[in-house]
Order: sequence, then structure tokens, then C-alpha cells
Amino acid sequence: MTAPSPSSLLPPRRRTQADRSAATRAKILEATVMLLQTQGYAATTIQRISKTANVSLGALQHHFPTKSQVMATVLRHYALKRARLYRRALSMQATPEQRVDAMLDTMWRLVTDGPEFLATVEIELARRSDPDLEAVTAPVLERIDQFMTRWLSGQRMAPPDPRFVELRLLNSALLRGLAVERARGVPVENLARSFEVWRRFSRTEFLRIAARPA
Repeated sequence: MTAPSPSSLLPPRRRTQADRSAATRAKILEATVMLLQTQGYAATTIQRISKTANVSLGALQHHFPTKSQVMATVLRHYALKRARLYRRALSMQATPEQRVDAMLDTMWRLVTDGPEFLATVEIELARRSDPDLEAVTAPVLERIDQFMTRWLSGQRMAPPDPRFVELRLLNSALLRGLAVERARGVPVENLARSFEVWRRFSRTEFLRIAARPA
């Protein structure tokens, strides 16, 4: 008979208030993303988020007093996830060709893996007609864009090449368009073929930028 390990004899760790708060916030963000993807921004009300997350309205508003603050946190949370995906994809890539291929592969994954990308598109589109949302999310989106552009370009301590910024903007616009088309019901395999056409052009241009002096 195997003796129990010392760790198995210890009482289970009791959840702290911080643990419970983190779990509640995670449920709220998960419910928000799901509603944004399936119902759209206008229908993603505080009341619906509360019901979908199985969290009381008071608890939700304790963490996020306004709908706009929930949305800003969704953007920030997704940006961190996106950064982790890029880091993992690019960390072992040494040559420009390898880095560009890994970056483009990850861009495609952002559209096809999970509901978060379309949820952020819903939030960004809603900013046009919601001044409070615009005010709360503008600094978040600015920091995200600056960080991602500098990190992906490899110019973390200096302004990135303007040509890289322009091409990345085109890639971002394409990905948002693909997310909308996917929400409209266009088969993923059709979108994949379209992305492959763009990928060949984008890869060539990214490598051309990497090969030229600034």
C-alpha cells in the first residue's frame, strides 16, 4: 500500500476574497464576450450580462460600474491574450521569413479561434455612437495599438518603420472584415482561401520592409 504524500494530508486551501473576485470577473468577461458574439453590442446589456454570468447585478456593478468599463476590460483582456499568442509563436523564430510566417499564422488564428476577436470588433464599431464607450476605450485601444505595432515590428525602443505601420493597418482591416464575414455565415474554408491570397502579398511586403533600410 502506497503511503499518502505529505501534500495530500494538508487541508485544501480555502478560497480567498481575491480568488472569489477574480472568478466573478472572469465569469462576467466570458458572458460579455459570448453575448457580443451572438447578440451584438446593443443587446449586450448589463442586465443580460448579469443573467448570463449567473452573477447578481449588484456584484457585477461592484466590479464594473458601467457597461463601458466592462467593454474596456474585454479589450484589455483580449489584448493580453493576443500578445501571449504572438510571443509564443515568434519566440523561437530566428529569421525574418520565420517571424513573418509565424505572425501571419497567428493573425489567422485570431479570427478562427474562439469568439473574442468578433467581440472586440463589435465594441470598436459601437464606439462611433456611444460617447461614454469612446471615452473609456480610446486610451486602452491606443496603448494596445502602440504596444502591438512596436512589438511585432521588432522596434520596441524606437518608432517602428512607417511602412510596417501602414501594412499592419491593412492586415488589421482585413482581419476585421473576415470576422464580420464569418459572423454573416461565410464558410471558414472560403475565408481561408481569401486569406491565403492576401497572405502571399502581405508576406512579400513584410519581407521587403525587413530587407530595406528605414
